[in-house]
Amino acid sequence: MKTATILGLGVLGMLFILPAQALTISNTDPDPHTVTVKAGSDSTELVVEPQMAVEPPCAAGCTVELENGELYDMKGGEEVSIEGGVIFVDAVPGSEDDDDDDDTAAIGEAGSAEAPSDAAPQAQ
Repeated sequence: MKTATILGLGVLGMLFILPAQALTISNTDPDPHTVTVKAGSDSTELVVEPQMAVEPPCAAGCTVELENGELYDMKGGEEVSIEGGVIFVDAVPGSEDDDDDDDTAAIGEAGSAEAPSDAAPQAQ
């Protein structure tokens, strides 16, 4: 009975481990982009066509290099897009609350609205 329980827990644990967290790179630009993904000692060069996506191996972290030489460190599992020749992170695995982005935008808007009134002296 104990052996069955241990095996059952092992199988359950493997279900959580098995889904490899692949990096997804999509290209929203009208032109193709060449990216080099370096994971450990492996290096893979990929062409990401417009409106397409690729999933290079990056389960334990990797570095993504664009053709312009910009480097991006990834943990694995992110969903990123190339827009205007720059990589933007669209989704990060394990992020629990998507509302944090909305809060950040609201803080940014409030900060930009207050900055001019703080910077300009008031006339009297």
